[in-house]
Amino acid sequence: MPLLCFLSLAFFPALAWAAEPPSMTSALLRTAWALLVVVGLILALYGLSKKRLFLGKIGGNAITVIEMRPLQPKVALALVEVRGREYLLGVSTGSIHLLADLTGEPGKQKADFPTLLADQQ
Repeated sequence: MPLLCFLSLAFFPALAWAAEPPSMTSALLRTAWALLVVVGLILALYGLSKKRLFLGKIGGNAITVIEMRPLQPKVALALVEVRGREYLLGVSTGSIHLLADLTGEPGKQKADFPTLLADQQ
């Protein structure tokens, strides 16, 4: 088959130049279309990767960060609720420490973060 193509071009060189070059408008449209396809594929892959990352979430909403208070650039206090119990955590670059278990009686009204912080000091 390649030999046949070579022989036809060797004996009939006019066939090689038979196609006219594309106009500037058609070349621009083809380039724009190709760019849209590539951007669409990138966005589709990005969406699938985000969706796949969230599919592996186990346990649902068992842990909720209620509030964070920065103390220094890399140190903060965190009020966290885990399965109905509230904890005050100290969070730094290399560690997390439990500062207090703030779980009260079931019927008691939940206090806001500044009040809980003042009660623990």
